[in-house]
Amino acid sequence: MNPYSQRTEFTGGSHIKAFTIFILIALTQSMCFVCSCSEEYTANYWLEKGDEFLRNSTFEIALDCYNKSIELDSTNASIWIKKGRALVGLNRYSEALFAYNESIRLDPQQAMAWYSKGLALANLGLYNESIAAFDEAIVIQPEVALSWLSKGISLANMGLFNESLQAMDMAASMDGNLSDVWLNRGLVLAELDRDDESVDSFRRAAQLDKSSEEAWLNLGLALMSKGNNSDALAAYENLTELNPINANAWIKKGEALLTLGRAAESSESFYRATMIDPINADAWYGRAMALRLSGRYNESIEAYNRTVELEPGNSDAWNGLAISHVEMERYNESLEWFDRAIEIDPDEIGFQYNKALALNKLGNYSEEVAVLNRTVEQHPDCAVCWNNLGLALARLEQYDSAIEAYDRAVELNSSYMEPWNNRGIAMVLGYEDVAGALQSFDRAIQIDPRSVEAWVNKANALDMADRGPEAQEAREKAKMLGYQG
Repeated sequence: MNPYSQRTEFTGGSHIKAFTIFILIALTQSMCFVCSCSEEYTANYWLEKGDEFLRNSTFEIALDCYNKSIELDSTNASIWIKKGRALVGLNRYSEALFAYNESIRLDPQQAMAWYSKGLALANLGLYNESIAAFDEAIVIQPEVALSWLSKGISLANMGLFNESLQAMDMAASMDGNLSDVWLNRGLVLAELDRDDESVDSFRRAAQLDKSSEEAWLNLGLALMSKGNNSDALAAYENLTELNPINANAWIKKGEALLTLGRAAESSESFYRATMIDPINADAWYGRAMALRLSGRYNESIEAYNRTVELEPGNSDAWNGLAISHVEMERYNESLEWFDRAIEIDPDEIGFQYNKALALNKLGNYSEEVAVLNRTVEQHPDCAVCWNNLGLALARLEQYDSAIEAYDRAVELNSSYMEPWNNRGIAMVLGYEDVAGALQSFDRAIQIDPRSVEAWVNKANALDMADRGPEAQEAREKAKMLGYQG
């Protein structure tokens, strides 16, 4: 059995692939010393009273009792450890460190004193010193898993993940039934991008302690990072069943459902999160997105508005609000919200692209061209942006520039069918260059033989070239694919 009653664990972040925050936690459970004392108010009497209050987490009273015990017997190293624990319970780590040092001075061979000192140092952010203390505990009692685990946590806090994993593996070899070992080991493996092993480690943690919210949460995060959304959903469902008032659990469940295309169910999960935590911007944002994808645009607008009230700097929420307006054909209103998103994050290509689409719906092709020109200037490798720029330029009958834009698109992605098709149209409308247009249509068909548009456009171009039989053949092919013209 593990002789240490304190545990340490570090927890990862709460978003996909967000395993970067390590928080050292010292749980103050007592080591109970039992003695039969006939005399009241002895050092042992106060020690036992202190243990009672420590077990009940009444740290101030426990500390008073231990101080009384020390007044009567200041040479008992174990009492100093207990005093340190009470101080840790009060978050008074520097004073706890003094108590542990006094215990070590009295008895340098107490592994518990070195271990406890390591915890206090770690809570003070002194990770190098904490590792040295844990190493002293390991020298004295190398078979104690918690010393290895705590050393691994401090190493992880220093970003030394390979060394941390070695310590975690030693802890697992000492006691393979400690859920905290597997939980923290999973976090370290995730940092090392060893995703499959990370999932296995989190799964082991959850199996060993089915009541561990951290294990189920991190298992879900790891599974989602691998694209295993169905299993992630199952993990989050275990978490919501375990703690139905955990708002973050409902948010993560909503994200998994949304990824699986189950937008209506997702919106209900996010709704539950907003009921539990009405000022959680992530919950409102998730609900807004799920409602929009469910076609419930008015409700999504309300949820997006609530999101930006809580988090005005959330550019994605402003973008989503604008998209909901676009879906309701409120194009002019959408422009204001796209501009807010762009103002917050001017480098996000999607916001400018979406604004250009709204301008296109309004028939404001000149402004669309201006927006897309800025977009391709910032992101010259965006093939779809070049294609849309070509379409807007063609609307303005600027065919030379349109063809240049289409050419840039296919330079970036030679298997991108749409710009080849659009290029062919521009060749016909701008130059009546049927031969050049046919080459473009043929390239589009080569990329996507089931493109009805490309076959119809080829047929029309062949008609212009007085190649009737070939035009009819192309048109028949289009009809076989569903063309009804």
